[in-house]
Amino acid sequence: MNTLLRHKLGIGATLCASAIVLLIVLGGSKGKGTPPSASPLEVDVVEVEQKDIPIYGEWIGTLDGMVNAEIKAQVSGYLVRKNYAEGSYVKQGQLLFEIDPRPFQATVDQATGELANAEGQLLQAEGQLARASSQLLQTQAQLTQAEANQGKTQHDVNRYVPLAKEKAITESDY
Repeated sequence: MNTLLRHKLGIGATLCASAIVLLIVLGGSKGKGTPPSASPLEVDVVEVEQKDIPIYGEWIGTLDGMVNAEIKAQVSGYLVRKNYAEGSYVKQGQLLFEIDPRPFQATVDQATGELANAEGQLLQAEGQLARASSQLLQTQAQLTQAEANQGKTQHDVNRYVPLAKEKAITESDY
């Protein structure tokens, strides 16, 4: 193992020495060259004159209006039309958006149908009430007639009892 270690150390020392020599050779060759001659620079000459120059700049930003309204829908639906131009003035109560009216019209039509149905049922119930009132009046008239007949019969009984006791009337009349 000792020989293996010596062999590795020898190879490492040889590589380091080769690298140092290479650096010296390369570094020494750069310093020996002559510097290139400098040519004179060209310079533009302009006459100075006094005049107004507009000052402007470019910036990135966003614009925000003095009065911004947050628009929220009160009902849900599909947007059919936008009735204003971007950046234009709008007034209170002005129509801004139009929503598809078909679902709302269907709801109104359904409610109208249910109302007509309820009104029909009300008329039917009123007819039944009128018939019941008529039957009640007819029954009351029959009751009054029956009470009158019962009163007449009672009056006849009261009149015929003393006569039947005296045998003034026949048994069949009694």
